[in-house]
Amino acid sequence: MYGLEIPSYAREYLREWKREDRFLRLRWSQDDPGKYLLERKTRYTDYPVDRPTRRDRCIQLAHGYRTVLTFWPNQIREVAATLAHTDIQRLGGAPSLARELDEHDRRERERLDREGHAEFEAIASEHYDRLAWSEGRRVSFAG
Repeated sequence: MYGLEIPSYAREYLREWKREDRFLRLRWSQDDPGKYLLERKTRYTDYPVDRPTRRDRCIQLAHGYRTVLTFWPNQIREVAATLAHTDIQRLGGAPSLARELDEHDRRERERLDREGHAEFEAIASEHYDRLAWSEGRRVSFAG
């Protein structure tokens, strides 16, 4: 079996992660020597017909796993925080996340529109003042 030779400290971390998600497994990467692969059992069984060239992907297809995270051994302490930060279920599921992302995109479009209009108004005002000065009219600064 792949990855059974992981150190005992890594198995302790894996036990903690499995409390949150029992379908996780940890093993050494075959493609990136020295890195760990955190994988999750998948419920999808339709695999591509063509055989992947990467060894990690072949192992995953054979066992029914997908990559969740790839990390160096010195980053193992940060894995739990990364998993918690990127967990869709903690964010309310995919529909909630999609609504939040759509709202963020809408706000960003409005901000860019406001910036564009402000820049246009500044340029138009400057050209109006320059035209008024060249025609002999004076710009009043009195309020």
